[in-house]
Amino acid sequence: MRKKRICAIGIGCLISMAVPGAAVFADAPLPSMEAPGGEGSAPAEESSSSSAEGTEAPSEREEPAGPGEGAAAAGGTTIIRDSQSRTDYSEIGPGIGLDKNADSQNQENAGADFTTLTVSDPVIKPVEKYSYEQMKTDIEALKNRYGTAHMTVNTIGTSADGREIYDIIIGNANAGKHVLIQGAMHAREYMNPLLMMKQIEDALAFYDTGSYNGRNLSDLLNQVAVHFVPMSNPDGVALSQFGLDAIQSADLRDRIQNCYASDTAAGRTSLDFDTYLTRWKANARGVDLNYNFDALWNNASSTWLLPSSSGYKGIGPASEPEAQALVNLINNGCTWVAVLNYHSMGNVIYWDIEGNQVKAKSQHLAQLMSAATGGYQMLYSGGGGGFKDWLQLKDNPVPSITIETGKVDCPMPLSEFENVWAQNRAGWALAADFALLY
Repeated sequence: MRKKRICAIGIGCLISMAVPGAAVFADAPLPSMEAPGGEGSAPAEESSSSSAEGTEAPSEREEPAGPGEGAAAAGGTTIIRDSQSRTDYSEIGPGIGLDKNADSQNQENAGADFTTLTVSDPVIKPVEKYSYEQMKTDIEALKNRYGTAHMTVNTIGTSADGREIYDIIIGNANAGKHVLIQGAMHAREYMNPLLMMKQIEDALAFYDTGSYNGRNLSDLLNQVAVHFVPMSNPDGVALSQFGLDAIQSADLRDRIQNCYASDTAAGRTSLDFDTYLTRWKANARGVDLNYNFDALWNNASSTWLLPSSSGYKGIGPASEPEAQALVNLINNGCTWVAVLNYHSMGNVIYWDIEGNQVKAKSQHLAQLMSAATGGYQMLYSGGGGGFKDWLQLKDNPVPSITIETGKVDCPMPLSEFENVWAQNRAGWALAADFALLY
């Protein structure tokens, strides 16, 4: 059984000039460690093991390739560069390839950095269980408060249990470039929809007054449409938050109970039924959506062959309506320049996959995001079947990264949100700014 090494990717010193809050760099030897598991271990963005209830931790870590090798402390603010790697990063970061004179003029005329501003009496308020129903209510409240000039609300599909999947577009919906941000593909990771809804309110509240990286948000969002799909798996979120009664279909309720019976019989869980449901990751049909995309699907390291709370990849690629909704969105003819996938937990960024056709751009995006978050560790991802993987491998590939927020097991307590928000508040704007580079 071959072993895999993990190491973090260093970031060039001058990213700190391009991204507010970038980390401080120092020269140091490159550390390495053995990744848990070997062949057949769980894929990236997953914490699955032989147990359906195991403690969450980043898995399937391999040695990343490309410039800027080094290590980043997952929770710290210092990123260590390999002293043998002297790549010049002076041209990395927002602004590369743009008219520097025009960019300087934009900075002179820009408003205050929006991350220094506070929304007065915000619509989106942090709660322990940010639900699908609360999200729907908040979408309407955002439209009522901020209007619809800069906000377009579409639905891109319907879940297995009949819930609509929302695509909220901020900025010019007819812009030449588009960025997608999606979250809650895994049911119990429902802090990320709260994060994304607060990001949406930031964009609306400071649309005409705020800036990012020296560029007015109004200018940025006129050139780049930012799509938010805050809850890709609304049935699973409802099940994790409120239990079996949250599922409307009797057939799906029976299926979920069968998942528990088979997982218990196989020794995949020893939890009582109600606790088992709080740890649910799959959709209401027992399919783990982040194994359900056409990316090395036949070789995906998920080996569980029955519907389950986690780890079952389905009967075929994009067999699930939630996965189909995201595939259809990406195939809608827009020019997609970047995709952010919010998962939890670990304070890490997965950026690569075997055969990645947009390796350099995905790495660049990950480097910028690592700096902006204060040092989220960059990791290679293996396994296949993930949405990020499909984006990087398909025809007309799209640079994409998976950002694992938080440091405690899911579902994360509300006490974790303050740090998650501080580290990721600017993520949407960074992605839009990144889009202008390419």
